[in-house]
Amino acid sequence: MMGQLDMSNPMQQVKKKITAVDLITIVIFAVLYRVLWYFFKFAGIVFPFNHTFVYLFCAFCLVLCLVIVRRPYASFYFTVAWCAINFFIQGEIPVYWVLVVIAPLLPELYLNISRKAFSNPDEIYSSTKHLIIAAVLYNVVYEAFVWWSIVSVMKIPVPFHLIGIVFAISILGMVIGTVFGKKLGTRIKALMG
Repeated sequence: MMGQLDMSNPMQQVKKKITAVDLITIVIFAVLYRVLWYFFKFAGIVFPFNHTFVYLFCAFCLVLCLVIVRRPYASFYFTVAWCAINFFIQGEIPVYWVLVVIAPLLPELYLNISRKAFSNPDEIYSSTKHLIIAAVLYNVVYEAFVWWSIVSVMKIPVPFHLIGIVFAISILGMVIGTVFGKKLGTRIKALMG
């Protein structure tokens, strides 16, 4: 009886399902995201809306992670990993990344609810539509927090219409990143067997 109660605990299920290989894979994609982040910084020299690349790269790496790892809460671990990289390499204040780790809550909730519609719950990670929705939910929360930080915390005056334009371009980038991430992730997953 007690063993059954322990298995119904969500944390016990996560611990059972996430393996060391999964965690290493997730960290690899978090590192890839942080490496691609430097391209976003470089693009600022020639492209005024360089911030939109962050969300394209984030969606790409997030979806690669989801398609290959195929575990609940993988996006949470992905976020914690890239936030930890930020913290140790850039010295960001912990409050920033503590708040950003809420970004995966909506997509994880969406994926967990939507997976019930599939006969095999892992098929959710093969659905381009569901991956696009999850990636956009993730990045919209992340981007909203970033814009709030820029305007409210850092007190940088950015016109609202400019925020809207960048947000719209970012959503397009999220979709593009998701499509490419799913294609590459599917190929890598097939090679892995």
